[in-house]
Amino acid sequence: MPSIFDRLRTLPQRTQARTSGPLLGKVSDAMAPAAAVAPGRKRAPFCAAGGRPCVTVCKPTAGCDCQSEAVRAALVREIAALGLNLEVGTAKTGCGGQCNSGPFIGFPQQQLFYVRVQPGDAADIARETLLQGKILFPLLSVSPNRSYRADILFERETGMLAAIDDSVCMVEVAKYFLEWEAGLSCGKCVPCRLGMQRLNECMERIVGGSGTLEDLEQIKLLCHTMINASHCEFAMTSSRPVLSAVTYFENEFLAHIERQECAAGVCEKLVAIQKKKATRELLKSRKKKKKK
Repeated sequence: MPSIFDRLRTLPQRTQARTSGPLLGKVSDAMAPAAAVAPGRKRAPFCAAGGRPCVTVCKPTAGCDCQSEAVRAALVREIAALGLNLEVGTAKTGCGGQCNSGPFIGFPQQQLFYVRVQPGDAADIARETLLQGKILFPLLSVSPNRSYRADILFERETGMLAAIDDSVCMVEVAKYFLEWEAGLSCGKCVPCRLGMQRLNECMERIVGGSGTLEDLEQIKLLCHTMINASHCEFAMTSSRPVLSAVTYFENEFLAHIERQECAAGVCEKLVAIQKKKATRELLKSRKKKKKK
């Protein structure tokens, strides 16, 4: 029986034998190709039919000089060449053209992001990830400075904020960031101590269906005040994602305020309001039919 030292000496060779491809890192057991799965075990497909899209690509914004469109075209071409019946969706992207993560690709069903993707990576992504279910670790987003939760990308340095697909509500994302930082303020300076409290109050009203345009303007003013007048960087880092959400996805905030609608169906109180409205409209239409 080989000793532990013999096994350690042969580890690099054994590891290399299990992997292939220039971008391929360690493959998790759940994502292993069919040939590597033990007999009798079923391997879950990387993309299930229906539901959320399998893969999304960021959308370039004004002033963006990244190659996201070239990445999308290359990925579509490689998917077609492999005969995969997959549609490439679009990730929600809020970027001023200076992000460090782009171009990025999202996998909504697996809650993964590939960052700094180049058109030349499309062949490996289509063949290794989409076809065989392998994770390309050199492209995988793992930095906590970029992402707080699996379906969000955020850069503190540039203010870039993105979501993996359309099922993410950016108003709820802004509220999530505030809840993430809740209770962490030392309370030493007024802009941070009261700013966090007022921001939470405004967000609660908006997601609860009682928000106003004044709340939206108040959020912008509070964020700018916290960034420029606070004693330390905590107020800036806690308010920056909220300001990015309001700046890049203001239309979603307006939908929550003016129409009491959450397109993603995430904000529960607004969903309940829409259901009540739909029920009332249905009853009205039935009454009109009975009168006729």
